[in-house]
Amino acid sequence: MLLVLPLLFYLAMPTRNFYWDGVAFAINIEKGLPAADLLHPNHLAYSLAGSWIYRLSEMAGIHARALFVLQFVNAVLAGLCVPLIYCCLRLRNVAPELSVPAALVFAFSATWWRFAADANAYVPSIFFLLGAYVLIERRKPVVLAGLLQCGALLCHQLAILFVPVAILRLRRNRASMLVFAAAALVPVAVAYVAAHGVISNVHPGPGLFSWMVSHSPDSGFYFNPLTDAAVSIRGVLRLWFGGKLGDFVGDGVSQAALAGLAAVTVLFLVSLPRAFRGGAALAKPPGHLLVWAGLYSLFLFVWMPQNTFYRLFYLPALVAILATMLPGTPAVRKAAWLFVPVIFSWNFCFVAYPQSRPGFNVPLQFALAQTQRWPPGTPIVFSTFHPDLWTISYFSNQAAWIGMERVDVGDLEGKLTYARGQNTPLWLEESAYHLISASPEGKQWLALHERPGELLEFKGDKHHFRFHSVR
Repeated sequence: MLLVLPLLFYLAMPTRNFYWDGVAFAINIEKGLPAADLLHPNHLAYSLAGSWIYRLSEMAGIHARALFVLQFVNAVLAGLCVPLIYCCLRLRNVAPELSVPAALVFAFSATWWRFAADANAYVPSIFFLLGAYVLIERRKPVVLAGLLQCGALLCHQLAILFVPVAILRLRRNRASMLVFAAAALVPVAVAYVAAHGVISNVHPGPGLFSWMVSHSPDSGFYFNPLTDAAVSIRGVLRLWFGGKLGDFVGDGVSQAALAGLAAVTVLFLVSLPRAFRGGAALAKPPGHLLVWAGLYSLFLFVWMPQNTFYRLFYLPALVAILATMLPGTPAVRKAAWLFVPVIFSWNFCFVAYPQSRPGFNVPLQFALAQTQRWPPGTPIVFSTFHPDLWTISYFSNQAAWIGMERVDVGDLEGKLTYARGQNTPLWLEESAYHLISASPEGKQWLALHERPGELLEFKGDKHHFRFHSVR
């Protein structure tokens, strides 16, 4: 029953600090884009599957935004991952008295909790990975384990690093190895070839391999050992404990949680010396778990080491390593149980609870504040669709968001005429304003129509939004 608690928290406190990719997924899904525009090599089938789920929810009479549908699905899958972690530990002969608290520590760890309550491709991929691992350990149908691995890969490419772990566990049975590899990789290869064919017919681009390994311009490998080591250590710590002291809300709920955190921390620290009194020896963890954690750690040491959420792919291995190393003495079990409320209270106070409030998300708060200023049909022109604008536009979907690639004064006049018909200004987001003002004719047009007194602006430490009014 305790293993159901994380699911209840995930559902009760969905994050409002939305992951940018999740908002982008939801925008594309609600646009009703064709399949070719929903396929992405890094998470090939995630948006497409999300689109199907969203359409099914609409057919069932559930008229929720796509982002909230994706959040709900992820929360359910993340909640199911907790008993799967418990099964993994029991299969490693970890006693229930340690397996339950270890699974709860996983559930309430900072980065997992934060992404369990959000829309992203990592949670479903890890859900499929854990399912594959359980089947492999139980020596159940290897073909089903391979298909689950296939599902993990179609949700996110990073699941590929689990394949050597599975092969290692199946190494004593060559037939099982081949069946697993075929079930896991052949459908993925077929899916990528088919997807590339579909995309190439619509948007001619790079070859198959180049497309498969493509990534955003701001991502890549980093080869600075000292920096990579420091960032990697910080990332592992952030897996467990997250947030900032400044994120503390300070209301009655968070104050009660903070008081609980202080109490259980004292009890946990008092229990530690007793847990290891008498020289209780740590056990040697299973080799395949070290390989699991090691492969991901080595890759992420040089690939985007600052992205803590990628480390979620080896968080289950870290939990299993720690749980299998601990001696099963009563004192150790007591300390393990006391650590659960410590990690829960910390991450509740500084991650889950503050991030479940709209005020934590500045672009969201800005968008919600413009409901009256931007009535339905209000035209807003932008040139660069940057991540902050994803959130602002998604939660101001009553407005008409219009992309602009080049300055055309005649076209601007047409948009201004439309705005006058709606009895609203024509709003220019900062990127569009800069593009227009960079041309002589655009600058002259702004001089005639801009209303500087109606400038809409927010400027903070990390965000700067500016919308110019023209009439």
